[in-house]
Amino acid sequence: MHILNLKTKQISKNINEVNFNEDYNFIVCNPWELKFFKDKINLDRSTYKDCLSFDDQVRVEVLDEYIYFTLNNFHIIEDGTLTLEEINIFLSEKYIILVLRNKNNIFDKLKSLINETFYYKSNLTLSLLILYSSILRIIIRSQFENLEKVEEIILQLEDQIINGVDDHMSAKISSIRGISRTCVKAIRPLTYYIDTLLKDGMEFFAKYNNHGLYLEEEYRKLLEGLDLSIDKLYTFSLSTRELSDKLLDIYTSMVSEKTNNLINKLTFFTGTAVPISIITGVYGMNFKYMPELNYVYSYPIIIFIIVSIMVVAFIMFKKNKFL
Repeated sequence: MHILNLKTKQISKNINEVNFNEDYNFIVCNPWELKFFKDKINLDRSTYKDCLSFDDQVRVEVLDEYIYFTLNNFHIIEDGTLTLEEINIFLSEKYIILVLRNKNNIFDKLKSLINETFYYKSNLTLSLLILYSSILRIIIRSQFENLEKVEEIILQLEDQIINGVDDHMSAKISSIRGISRTCVKAIRPLTYYIDTLLKDGMEFFAKYNNHGLYLEEEYRKLLEGLDLSIDKLYTFSLSTRELSDKLLDIYTSMVSEKTNNLINKLTFFTGTAVPISIITGVYGMNFKYMPELNYVYSYPIIIFIIVSIMVVAFIMFKKNKFL
């Protein structure tokens, strides 16, 4: 657990040092650490249970005490497989709680964010809003980077397909198509839920009398910028999915070309073998009177005719680009 007190600008790991009534805090924790302070912030039972279990449903809820938001972050590991992680975020006028299950690159970037100073403003709730926006931008940037990894895998597969089709290529294509579809599925809800955060979130901050209108306007500006980034991210995910779908077309085309080459070779073999078979069939008949059998040059002449048929057939197929 990492706790940043925006009032004192101190970082600690002891939740007992936090005064949720007076302090303004940014907390990064795992789901099981929530139990130590869930009662202090009147955490809703349903949102608490949602943090404890993983599902692929993105949720956004505006409650009396806080705004609750979940998203599915995806990560491409070294072997090219995709892992999904649920991230839970609680936003209030006095705190941000970010719930992560694993210490990954997102966690490392958030630790670095805690040590930054750009978000410190005279109004500490505004500082929390800027932090909230920065957290979402870190997650969006991470998804951009992972989508670029997916795109790179697709381009490498495309080169492999063009260079030659192997027995495992179909499974690789199915795998990367599944990954690209999972990425789109994880990103698509963000395009809808940002609208909800904009609409209901502004009403949440507008109810505070002292700086309500000011905070509402700043919150709107921050989320509108995020909305544009999410639209670009979603467009990128769709283009990545289209690239993966095109792999199947390229693969089918290469398999068809390989099959056509095989058929052309079989056609050449058949076109050459048929006249030769006719000749050998004729002279394989057991007729008593076959004048060519008594001719001294019959054998070399027949061999010459067979070889000539093969050469002529090869030249014709080569000229018509069948070989």
